[in-house]
Amino acid sequence: MADPPPRRDLRIPLGGLSRHAVRRPRLRRTLLRWPVLAALAGAAAAMAGVLLATGEPQVDVRLDGDGYRIDGQRLEASGGGTYVGPGGAALVIEPGPRGPVAGASAGLDGRHMTGRCEPAPGGESCRFTLGGETLSAVDERTEYGWHRRYSDGRTVAIRLTGERDAPVPFAVGRSAARSRWW
Repeated sequence: MADPPPRRDLRIPLGGLSRHAVRRPRLRRTLLRWPVLAALAGAAAAMAGVLLATGEPQVDVRLDGDGYRIDGQRLEASGGGTYVGPGGAALVIEPGPRGPVAGASAGLDGRHMTGRCEPAPGGESCRFTLGGETLSAVDERTEYGWHRRYSDGRTVAIRLTGERDAPVPFAVGRSAARSRWW
């Protein structure tokens, strides 16, 4: 039996042992699959990064008999609805005819911040001054606490534990990194 004509990708002569063609995968086809798989994995990782970066920030707030805790920072109760943090942050909560009214003063990422929140239909209405910039926000009641929407469109989820109607007169969710209060 004569050897078949030389071809790079078809038959490999087996010396008459088999009538079936034996085909070897071409190296080029195998190498072409890896860049496609790597590109798909990269696109999936980029999509996950975008989803994580654009996700709504969440802040935990707790008001109870021991004090006021906001995003891991503790303000000690000093009587009469006044709470003071170790770095100088202050919060005052006064009962009002429609619900609690609160005011706060603190440093947020090196900028001075003041805030005031009062009851509004369906939640609370807040005004802030942050480093000379004036912002307003509307807090809507949710099953977890408040959903805050600032006047510039940014949003933050405020999860309340402890007292259900705790006001949050701090401009939370305004920095990319975890905020430091003083």
